[in-house]
Amino acid sequence: MTRSAQLLTLRSEIIIDATRSSLPLEQFQNECLRPILKFQNNLIIALFKAQIQAAEIPAKSAALENFVKLRMQKDIALRNVLVGLVLALLTEEELPFYLDHKSDLNKRIVGMLCQRIADQI
Repeated sequence: MTRSAQLLTLRSEIIIDATRSSLPLEQFQNECLRPILKFQNNLIIALFKAQIQAAEIPAKSAALENFVKLRMQKDIALRNVLVGLVLALLTEEELPFYLDHKSDLNKRIVGMLCQRIADQI
């Protein structure tokens, strides 16, 4: 079994509205990035918590979302590691699409990471 086939078997199935026509970036996000984020969820949350041990975490939802976004903006190393956790599970076939749309996809990845982290810490 190839690396790509093994990676695809690890991914959870994400239910999406198949009747809606998606742009290629949105389709890549739904078919590739979201399943990877779901698979890596526990590792993402544990890593983020370990990096903010000394920080005072706000209790309110809106303040927490802002805290996570600011942390991701200011701590470039943490953001790069978290994005790397996602990119490491791309298949060889998905990598060229990612490289062609790196800037837009990184924004989507960081946005999804922020939302996922804020919802779970």
